[in-house]
Amino acid sequence: MEPAQIIMLGIIAAGYLTAISAELIAGRIQHSQRPRRDMLFNLAAILTQPILTSVVVASAGAWLARSLFPTGADRLIELPFWPGFLAIFLLNEFCHYWVHRAAHEWRWMWKLHRTHHSGMDMNASLIYRYNLFWPMIVPQTWVGAIVMYFGLYQEFLAAAAITYLVNVGTHLSFRWDLQLRQRFPATEPAWRIIEKIITLPDTHQAHHAWGSKQAHPNGNYAVTLFFYDVLFGTAKWPRARQENFGLPISPRLHWAEELLWPIVRKPLLAKQILPEGGTPKPAAPNATAN
Repeated sequence: MEPAQIIMLGIIAAGYLTAISAELIAGRIQHSQRPRRDMLFNLAAILTQPILTSVVVASAGAWLARSLFPTGADRLIELPFWPGFLAIFLLNEFCHYWVHRAAHEWRWMWKLHRTHHSGMDMNASLIYRYNLFWPMIVPQTWVGAIVMYFGLYQEFLAAAAITYLVNVGTHLSFRWDLQLRQRFPATEPAWRIIEKIITLPDTHQAHHAWGSKQAHPNGNYAVTLFFYDVLFGTAKWPRARQENFGLPISPRLHWAEELLWPIVRKPLLAKQILPEGGTPKPAAPNATAN
């Protein structure tokens, strides 16, 4: 592995560790509604992701690339950095938008994606709260395996690092975007432009919210480049704090199905289980169902 690649991987790790440390110091994670359940999902994801993505998906992607382009190995290694980086970044974000949108529109994909949305609090740990099979359909690993086969290692890692850090930033419980807008009102015209291009906590947390006019669970799909939502008509800008996160059925979901669907299938629990240390929130008719 080259020094530049090690540096980019270090930036990714440092970004997450900084964010999760800030959340822990502020008590945002341990004082959340279901900290033990969320920690279980996080540990399961962190322990299994290297196998599912680095081995299974990456190997399958590399095999697919070799099969389709048998003479393409390292063919683009001499390509200048910026054209390769921009092409990968735009392609990956475009693919993610449509896979993410399909996960909200197609029932079988929603079952895989639902675990990420059943978390009842926003914080950095939410990015690792997902069904264990979800990483197998996320476009980034497939795109990465193919473009690295062509020799675009640094370009892909740079694109992946930006996507990852933005993803961490939009899941934080600290609403840094609103704080900056309120503290420096003269910058509002610039924010009105930025929010149409880049995904901010305001738009992504609306995607995780339900039960209020600020919620937009079936839209705001872009992970980094929000202009795809603008382009395809799924954008909404609340410009306010969201109230309820998760799903109305979150307390009734069985942990095993959330982690292992479709291998494990469980009916909704008959009675609503209270969040750890909290009280259940009322259901809302406009939230994504089961």
